[in-house]
Amino acid sequence: MPLMDYGHMYVIILGSRWLKFGDPHLDDLNRLIPLLYEAAIAPELWSERLDWLASKLGTRNAVIMHIEKIRPEITEYSFHANSWIPQSALDEYISLGLNQNDGSAYYHEQKLYDFTVGDDVRHQNGDHSPSRFYPWLEKTTGCTQAAGMCVSKDAAGYDILAVHYRDDSPFVPSDASDKLRFLGPHLTKVLEMNRPVHLLRHRYGAFLDVLDRLRIGVAILNAKGEIVIINEEFTRILDSRDALIVGPGQKLTANDDQDARRLSQAVYKLSQQAIIEKASENLRLNSRVNESSAYLLDLAPLREKQGTFGGQFSGVLATVVDPFWYTDINTDLLNRHFALTRTETDVFDAVLRGLSNSEIAEHLGKGPETVKSQLASVYRKTGAKDRLELVRLAVQMIIPLKEDQILPR
Repeated sequence: MPLMDYGHMYVIILGSRWLKFGDPHLDDLNRLIPLLYEAAIAPELWSERLDWLASKLGTRNAVIMHIEKIRPEITEYSFHANSWIPQSALDEYISLGLNQNDGSAYYHEQKLYDFTVGDDVRHQNGDHSPSRFYPWLEKTTGCTQAAGMCVSKDAAGYDILAVHYRDDSPFVPSDASDKLRFLGPHLTKVLEMNRPVHLLRHRYGAFLDVLDRLRIGVAILNAKGEIVIINEEFTRILDSRDALIVGPGQKLTANDDQDARRLSQAVYKLSQQAIIEKASENLRLNSRVNESSAYLLDLAPLREKQGTFGGQFSGVLATVVDPFWYTDINTDLLNRHFALTRTETDVFDAVLRGLSNSEIAEHLGKGPETVKSQLASVYRKTGAKDRLELVRLAVQMIIPLKEDQILPR
């Protein structure tokens, strides 16, 4: 996305349209971005955040939902709506929302962040059936039309944002499209963070804290490496002072000088990304408690410094796994969905445990080349590009379980 300099006025080119720095609408969206990331870790904030988004777009409703490909329906645990859709109507919405007559079933056929009116995308896909959704929508919320876009899609499913409005309202879809192209990549990252959190909270409710259950530390760092948002598990790992520590100015760093330099360089590199992409840095930080173990730290860019995000918020998403704790994951669903062989399933499981190729070979009693070829086959079948994507895919599709800790339903 080009950044153009006309004198000292910077303009972001968005297709045939543009947004200008200092524009109050852009400033409002920039204020919304950190609040969306807060909702990723605290899903109870979604209703309020979507109320704000709807008000900035000029619509009545704003809804985010996840559709699983393995069973094409809206998943209740990944459905978020603003306050105009009352709690009593959520079940009805979920039952009506993917009946192929409001656009929900087709947005993922469009390009990412391509905001389209629901009837337009339905008709483009040959669907001219009478709508059962719109009469219910008007009766419940007063809206008569829907529009939306896909914000992420992978082998497991896809996420869409849908908005609702009245035909006779001043809402202009093309104006909203510009704003949503700006917000879209952020929504992608937020939902990637939110899915495992909300999935497990839905399953276990008040019995268990999601992030402790996953034992995955999550933090958001700014371009200087300073901690902006952090979850309890990441805090626990920092408190141990085994590998990662908090330096001056709340900066994330490491005990080992070499690790500290690698971490600082990785954060700087990723925060300077010119384009949001599937790029990440994976660091192994040696444990001082056990020299044969290492903390697995993944860093991924949250936004670019120039272009789409306007240089307003450069940041990095950091996730860390404690090598001294592992959650057993039942891989049966993944096995069936991707038709993995027994050996491929064993290799997949070993990857989830954080084992290296040589460790997998020793663990399974296989040769290094066999492990390498089996892992390549797993990548091909799942569509994952690397180990990190395999872990994310597993977390999205299945719930980590320890058989001796299953809680009563």
